[in-house]
This record gives sequence, C-alpha cells and structure tokens, in this order.
Amino acid sequence: MINNKIIRIWLAAVFAVCVVMPAVCRAALPKSPVPFYIGTGLGSSSYDYPNNDLESRSVDKSGFYYQLFAGYPINKYFAIEAGFTDLSKLEEIIEQEFAGTGDRNVDLYRSSVQDNYGFRLGLKASLPLSRHFALYSKASFFNWHTDIDKKLVINHYDPSIEDTNRVESYSDSGTDGHFAIGIEGTKERLTIFIEHELYQTEIENIYGVNVGVLYRF
Repeated sequence: MINNKIIRIWLAAVFAVCVVMPAVCRAALPKSPVPFYIGTGLGSSSYDYPNNDLESRSVDKSGFYYQLFAGYPINKYFAIEAGFTDLSKLEEIIEQEFAGTGDRNVDLYRSSVQDNYGFRLGLKASLPLSRHFALYSKASFFNWHTDIDKKLVINHYDPSIEDTNRVESYSDSGTDGHFAIGIEGTKERLTIFIEHELYQTEIENIYGVNVGVLYRF
C-alpha cells in the first residue's frame, strides 16, 4: 500500500496546482516564452499476474501509485512528455504445512515482494472535442527498475534437521513500453484529467487508472 508520506506529498502538490496556480493566473502572469506544463497523478494499479488454486498462496497484486511529469507542447495536437512513476508493489506469500521426515510436519513460508518504478519519455497526441475538453493518447519508452525481496523459511519439527531461513534481494531493469488513453478538461491554465495506463516490463505488465492535474506555463 502507498504510505502516508507519499499521500501527503501528492495532496500538497495538488493543493499547490489547484489553489495557488489559479490565483497566479488571475494576477495576469505573462505566459512563459518557452511553453511547457507540469503535472501529477494518483491512481490504482494492478499487475497482470496469473491466479492459481493453491489454497496456501496469497497474492496482493493491486495498490496505489503516483506519477510526476512534464511536457512540451509542439502544437495543440502533439506534445513531448517525460515523467516518473512509482508503481504499487506485487506481494506473494505461500504458507504451507506438509509431512516431513519420520512423519513429522514441516512448516514452509515463502514470500516475494516486487517493487517497480521508472521513467518514461514519449509523445502525447490530443484530439480536441471542444474549447475545454480533449481526448488524448500517449506512447512512450518506459525505463523500468525492479527491486525484488524474497524470503524462505522452513521449520522442521525434527530437531535433528536444521531449519532454513534464507533472505535474498536483487534488482532488475530494462526498457519497454508505456501506453495511455484519457480525457482532460481545461480552464485557463489548469487541466484535470483521468486516464488508463499500461506499463510494460519483462517481468509483469501493470495496468493503472489515475486522476490528476497539470498546469500550463
């Protein structure tokens, strides 16, 4: 689950964009000579992770995630956009008891936690529906990073057999695709959006739905 510190940071960013920026707009702040925008979003993501019928297996494959991004509009139809996304964790736990040596039971506990985050760079294409609303899509390169923590504990009731307690941590990275479709509404320089995203990695595909705000300078 996303921690309270991240939620507070995101809410502070939303407050700044929603309250402070419109006040600045009313003060007739001149537009930047180099047009660009910044934004943030918060949503719920879910891993494309297979299910099975193992009763001892518990999988938490959904949670909250957030993103920060910036863009440069080429024209009213296209923009170049870059961003950072911290995705939710994938957690898998297996707890099982089975017969061991000499008819003595053995307890097995195995856990795996996968933490994904990364940077994206790509193109945003917009289709204006009216003066204030537009549909859009995004296609980007996603440079992802994965931190994986695994733990294996085997407890033998037979004292002559040594228990196992093994912890393993490693990382992986690569570059795959990011795709999104959404709708946005704009008032002056403030835009509110909702979008559906797909983050691709070599390990798992991750889907997300998020809402957020952006401000145009």
